Amino acid sequence: MPLIGVETEGPIFRVAEGLIPAFEAIIDNNFNPKDKRVFQDTTLADLKQFLANLQARQVAEGHQQGFKRLAPLIDALEQFRQFVDEFCDSTIFMAFVWRASLHKDALNEVLNMYKQIGLVQPLHSQYEELIRKQPEMYMILSVAYSDMIRIHKLTLTFFEQRRWEDLFVTTWTRPKSRCYTHITKMANRLDLMTHRGTASQFATFQFSGAMEEEEIRTKLENEDLKRKQAIYTWLKAVNMQNEQDYFAKIRKEYPSTGHWLLGQTAFNEWFDPQFATLPPLLWLHGNPGAGKTILASMVVEEAKKLSPTPTILFFYCKQDEGDRDNFISMARTLLSQLLMQNPSLLDYIYNKCCNSGEAFLSSRVIIEEILSFSLENCNSAYIVLDGLDECCSRDERRNIVEFFRNLIENLDPDPDRLHCLFVSRKDSARKDFYGLANIEVGREFNEDDIDAFSQVQSQKLGAKLGISGIRLQEIVNFVSAFAEGIFLVAELVWINLCGQTSIDGLEQEMDTLPTDLDKLEEAYSRIMRTIRSTPVRAERDEAIMLLRWLVCAKRPLRLHEVQTMKSINLHQRTIEFDRRRFRVEPKDLCESLVDVRPDGSIELVHSTAKFKSEAVDIAAEEVGLSTLCVDYLNLPCFIGPFPKQAVIDGNYGFMEYAILNWVRHFEAGLSSGSGRVDLMDEFFESMETLLETHWNNPTIAVKLPKRKQGTLNIFESSPKQKEIQQVIASTQEQARRLGDMRPGECALDFTEVVAGIRKQLESVVIDIENTDTSIDEDLKLKYGTNLFKCSRFSCKYFTYGFATKGERDGHVERHERPFRCTDIHCTGFIIGFALKSHLAKHLRETHSELTDQDQLFPTEEEVEQSLRSPEPSHEPEELPPVIAEPLPVAEPEPEPEPETHADTTAQPIRSARPTKRMRASQEYECAFCGKNFSKKFNWESHLKTHGPSEKYPCDMCNTVCARKGDLERHKKKHSDGNAFICRGVSVSGQAWGCGTSFLRADILRNHHKSKKGKKCLAALSEEEQVQIAGP
Repeated sequence: MPLIGVETEGPIFRVAEGLIPAFEAIIDNNFNPKDKRVFQDTTLADLKQFLANLQARQVAEGHQQGFKRLAPLIDALEQFRQFVDEFCDSTIFMAFVWRASLHKDALNEVLNMYKQIGLVQPLHSQYEELIRKQPEMYMILSVAYSDMIRIHKLTLTFFEQRRWEDLFVTTWTRPKSRCYTHITKMANRLDLMTHRGTASQFATFQFSGAMEEEEIRTKLENEDLKRKQAIYTWLKAVNMQNEQDYFAKIRKEYPSTGHWLLGQTAFNEWFDPQFATLPPLLWLHGNPGAGKTILASMVVEEAKKLSPTPTILFFYCKQDEGDRDNFISMARTLLSQLLMQNPSLLDYIYNKCCNSGEAFLSSRVIIEEILSFSLENCNSAYIVLDGLDECCSRDERRNIVEFFRNLIENLDPDPDRLHCLFVSRKDSARKDFYGLANIEVGREFNEDDIDAFSQVQSQKLGAKLGISGIRLQEIVNFVSAFAEGIFLVAELVWINLCGQTSIDGLEQEMDTLPTDLDKLEEAYSRIMRTIRSTPVRAERDEAIMLLRWLVCAKRPLRLHEVQTMKSINLHQRTIEFDRRRFRVEPKDLCESLVDVRPDGSIELVHSTAKFKSEAVDIAAEEVGLSTLCVDYLNLPCFIGPFPKQAVIDGNYGFMEYAILNWVRHFEAGLSSGSGRVDLMDEFFESMETLLETHWNNPTIAVKLPKRKQGTLNIFESSPKQKEIQQVIASTQEQARRLGDMRPGECALDFTEVVAGIRKQLESVVIDIENTDTSIDEDLKLKYGTNLFKCSRFSCKYFTYGFATKGERDGHVERHERPFRCTDIHCTGFIIGFALKSHLAKHLRETHSELTDQDQLFPTEEEVEQSLRSPEPSHEPEELPPVIAEPLPVAEPEPEPEPETHADTTAQPIRSARPTKRMRASQEYECAFCGKNFSKKFNWESHLKTHGPSEKYPCDMCNTVCARKGDLERHKKKHSDGNAFICRGVSVSGQAWGCGTSFLRADILRNHHKSKKGKKCLAALSEEEQVQIAGP
C-alpha cells in the first residue's frame, strides 16, 4: 500500500513498487515456508537489539568479535529502507533483508563477510538520483540485492544443520567461497549503477555474468562429483536400490496386498512423523516365508510419500553373503544412502575419507562415529533393517540392534525424529527386541493377501488348462487355506500347480497335498518332483545341476559365470561357450525356483530353498564345485601367453569366482563331512595338476591358522602335502589381506595370470568402443558389464569392476596412496600420500589456512533467547549507530511499524545485578626463561619449577618436589601395588638394592642403568648384573 503524503505515481514510485515482487520471487525460490514466515516477522529493531545483547554477552565471555565491521552494511541498508519507505510499504521487503542475519552476526568469519557486503553498498543519494533519471536501473538494484538473499540462503542452510558446530572447521570453507563470489558479483553490479551505466551495458554485463555463473556452477558440480566418487569407492556400499526396485516390481503385480500393516495401531504410532510413540522403534516379525521383506519394502515406499520427505535408509540382509550379513557392510550402505539424500554431509564424509588411510572403510570405530554423527545431523529419518536373523552370527545381530537402539533411545533433542524398523523372524534371539512395540505377521493378517495373490495365479492356470471359474475359485480357497498364512508356501504351491500339463495331473497334485507335514518342505519337494518328471532328460539334468550350483554358491552367481561353467569341456580341455551354454532361461528351466535379477545375478526364490532342497548333497556338491574350479584354472587358456581370441571366445567369464572360492568350497565340503572317497581322489589329482601348472616357488611361507591345520591332515598321504597347505594358506590370505601380497608370499602365479588376461580383455574393449556394437554385446553376454577391474584379490571391485578405465585407475590409486588432500584441485588429491604423516605435513605447508578456522557461532535457540531474555550488563565495544529501543524485544508483530528514531542506539538489556567489567586478555611471561602463557594458573604453576618459593617433600624418602602433582606422582613409587622394587638377595646371600619401587619393569631397568642404579648392583656378580639390568 502506498503511504499517505508521498509520491504515488511517476517513475520513482513504479521503481519502488517493482522491487517488491522481484524480491518476493527470489525469496520463494530460496526459502521454505517456515523460514519465510520467521524472516518476515523479524524487524530491523529486533536485529539491532540482538546485536547489542550479543555483543554484551561476548564481552562478558571475553571474546569480542569487532561488531564495528557491520557499520557499513547497516548504514547502507538503513538508507535503502528509507528510500523504499518513501514510496511504498516495505515491511515485507525489509523483513526479507534481515531474517538471515539472526544466525550469522556473532563471529569473525561471518562478520567479515557482512562487512564486505556493507562496503560495496551505494549511498542513498546516489541511487535515488540515478533512478529518478533512469527508472530502468531498478533492475540492477533488484538483481544486486538478490545476491544478498542468496548469501543468506547459503549461510542459513549451513547453520541450520543440527551439528553445524562440529562441521564448521572442516566444511565452512566451500560455502564461504561461494558467498564471496556473490559479494563480488553484487559489487560489480552496484558499481555499474553508480557509474551511470546504460541499460545495454547492464544487459551485456548480465549475459556475461550468467555465463560465468554457469561455469562456476559446472565447476562446483564437477568438484562434488569427484568427491562423491571417492567417497562411494571408499564406502564400498551394496546397491540396495536394486533390491528395492525388485520388491516394488513384485508388489506392483499385487497392489492390494500388504495394506493391513498400514492400519495397525502400533505401526501408525511408530510411523507418525510428528507424534511418534517414544522411542520410535518397532519390531516386525514372523515365520520364514511370511512376506516380511515385501512388507519392509512397502514401508520404504510409504515413507517416501511423507511431506516433507524424510531421509529414507534401508538394508536387506542376506545369509551367507559377506556384503549383506554384517554391521560394517550395513553401515557403509546406509552412509551411502545418507550422502545421496543429504548433500550437506559431503564435505564432512569426504574429509573422513581423505584422512582415513583406508582404500575401503573397514574400521568399526570410524564407521560408528560417522554413522552416528550423520544420523544425529538429520532432521528426520526412517530406517528399515530387514532380515536381521540372516546376519552372520548371533553376536552380529545383537550388535546391530544395540547400536540403533542406543542411538535412538538416547537421542536429544527431538527424540522422535529418527524412526527405526527391525524385521526378522521370531526365534531365540527375540530378547534383543525386548520392550519394543512389535507386530507379528501372522495368519489372520496374511489370509486376505494370499487370497488376492491366488486370484491372480488362478487366472494364469485357467488360461493354460481351460478350467472353469467355479473350479478355479475352489482351487484358490484350497491353496489359501493350505498356506496357513505363509506366503512362500502359497507361491510354491502355485508354481507347482501352474507347472502341470493336464487337468488330471492337477487334480492328483491337489489330492495328495499333505495336511500335517512341514508344508514349506513339502512344497519344495513337489517342485523338485515336477522338475525330475520333465520328459526331456537334458532339461531335467541341467535344471538339477543349476540348482546345485546355486545352493552351494558362496555369493550370487552372475548369468555369464553360470554360462561359462556350463561351457567347460574337461575332456577337450576347452571352453565351448557358443556350443554348450544354456539356451533356456534359468527361471523356465527351474520351474520359477530361481530368478535373474536386473544386475545379472541368479538367485533362489527364497533363502529357505537352500535348506529344503532334497536334491542336493551339500557336502558332495561343495567338493565337486571346488574340483570344478581347480579343473577350470588348470585349462591351457590360463597358461600364457593369452591371445585376444581366447578373450573373445569367452574363456575367462568364471575366472574371478574360481580363483577366490575354490578353497572356500573345499573347506565347506570338509566341514560338512563328505565321505565320498572318489570325490576326494578327484580333488587331489586336480590339486597336483594345479601345482605343476601354477606353482610360484614362494620364498616366504604364509602361516596356516592352527584351527585349520588339523582339517588339512587329509593331505598326509600326498607327496605334496606341504605345497598344498601353502597354496591354501596363501590363497586365503590373498583373498583376505587389505594390503598387497609380496611376490614371495604368493604360492600360485594367479596374480600375473589375471593381470595378463585382463590386459588383453581391456585391449579388446578399447578396440571395439564405438566401432562394433555386435562384439560389444557379445562381450557383455560372456563377461557381463564393468570390465575394468581392480587387481587386488581382497577388493570388492576385483569381481564387480568399473565401467571405465579411468574409474578403475583412480580406485587403484586409493589402494596405493590412500591419504588424500581435501582440495580436489591439489596434486595431493590426485596422487595422494602413502603415509598420514606425509599428508599432515602437506596440509601444514600448503593449506595452512584450512586449520585456521574460527568457531563458536550461536544457535537459533540462543538467538531467540538473546532477543527476548535479559543479558548481563558490561561495557561493550561501541556499536554502529542503530535504531532500537533499550528494552527487551517482545514477540514481533506481523506488520511492524518502520523505525523513525534515527538518533538512538541499541543498548544491551541490563540485569538488575551489577557485574564487573571483564579484563582484556593478557599474556604472562616467565621472568626466568621467557616462556609466555595465556592463562595465569599455568604461568604460576610454571614459575614453581624455577624457584624455591614452595616445596613439597616426600614423607617416605628425602625427595623434594616443586609441585604438588609431582609429589603425588612420586608417592606412587612407594605404593604397595608396585611390584618392581630395586632390592634382592644375591647368590652369595648378600642383600642388594636401594628399596625404591617403580610402576613398570622398564623404568626399573632404566634405573639400574643410571649412575645411582649401578651402585645398587655393585654387590652382584657380572653375570647377575646382566641378568637383572639387561644388555
